[in-house]
Amino acid sequence: MKPITIEDVARLSGVSRGTVSRVINGSQNVNSETRKRVLEVIEKLGYRPNQNARRTAGGRSSTIGIVIPMIGTEFYERLIKSMEEKLRAQWYAMMLFPVLKRDWLSKVMMHDIPNSEAAGMFLCSFDIEHLFSSFRKPFEGPTVLVDSYSPLYDSIYIDNELGGYLVGRKFSQLEGSTHVIMMQESIDSGFWPVFNSRFKGFQKALLESGKSLPQRNVHSYDFSWSAGALAARDIFDNDRPPFNIFAMSDLYAFGVMREAQLRGLRIGRDVKLVGYDDQSLARDWGITTVRQPIEQMGEKAVNMMLQRLERPGKEVESLCLKPEMVERESA
Repeated sequence: MKPITIEDVARLSGVSRGTVSRVINGSQNVNSETRKRVLEVIEKLGYRPNQNARRTAGGRSSTIGIVIPMIGTEFYERLIKSMEEKLRAQWYAMMLFPVLKRDWLSKVMMHDIPNSEAAGMFLCSFDIEHLFSSFRKPFEGPTVLVDSYSPLYDSIYIDNELGGYLVGRKFSQLEGSTHVIMMQESIDSGFWPVFNSRFKGFQKALLESGKSLPQRNVHSYDFSWSAGALAARDIFDNDRPPFNIFAMSDLYAFGVMREAQLRGLRIGRDVKLVGYDDQSLARDWGITTVRQPIEQMGEKAVNMMLQRLERPGKEVESLCLKPEMVERESA
């Protein structure tokens, strides 16, 4: 059978060869929709890039791999951009390994990473202990965990429990019914449980103030804008204002805001709304949210990798970054 080439991927994706190359190498000069289309064609065809990674003058590969669980979200777009810029300044190229679907994980772990010849590997938002109980360790070289933690690896992550606590402390002072919109996370999913951590912190703050959250007021949905609107319909149909809604992602908050506007509910009065991430649209729409230091996390992750490459035997390092509440008109 004729081997699949980068030209085949370009033709079926409707883009140039250079665009496919930029997607593979993690360049930010490709819009999200095009990137997703190219990656889906790559997976459909079973195309694997030429893994003869570029070499430094000392003979070491100058390619760093990054495994991410999804694309097309502002969180990962910002994270990848900050990491790519920092790596490029040090003459390293980035190679993306996206896990767009749960069943792609085994292919990435069992085939793509072991054959990558990368100098180092970033694993983003994965729960390593559960992940490696399902798959053998895919990479023996320098590894840095980003947006997750393990005592066995260099790790940099954001204190999601603190982020939830900040929102809970604010909501404990508000009158009305309190609701949470989150994504349900399975303990054996292989992904770092950021939503569960936020929920834990949120509940802790409510309990400290003598309040509790009924289970019926916890709304679990898929991760999307439309899911936020569906959750809002459920809340508005089955409760009465004023509503206090903690949307554990700005994506959910956007859907809540749109549904509230359709019903003539006033954001900031009838509906107190807090999101999470501080995406650009949250700033434009005046949504109170929890800001995550995403770019700082990406840059410091690269610093960790560069230090590990230079000193492979150094002690394992971990760094926890703090989120902050940004108050706007919605709450």
